[in-house]
Amino acid sequence: MDYYTVVILLTLVGFLALAFVLLAPVYRFLKRQERLGEEWTEAIDAHRQGRPPPSANGAEPAPADEPEP
Repeated sequence: MDYYTVVILLTLVGFLALAFVLLAPVYRFLKRQERLGEEWTEAIDAHRQGRPPPSANGAEPAPADEPEP
């Protein structure tokens, strides 16, 4: 194997590792914002239709005439 081939392979591996390290937090941030946007959209749609918004944990809200335990 040529010396240049080793340098090229190490540079490629280093570049891919650096790209992963720098882009992983961006990907996680965008996914979190997408999930929050979907929850926000569901809440706005529920408000416009006059029904209670869905809860953040996915559970059904308690009826208004029954006290919560």
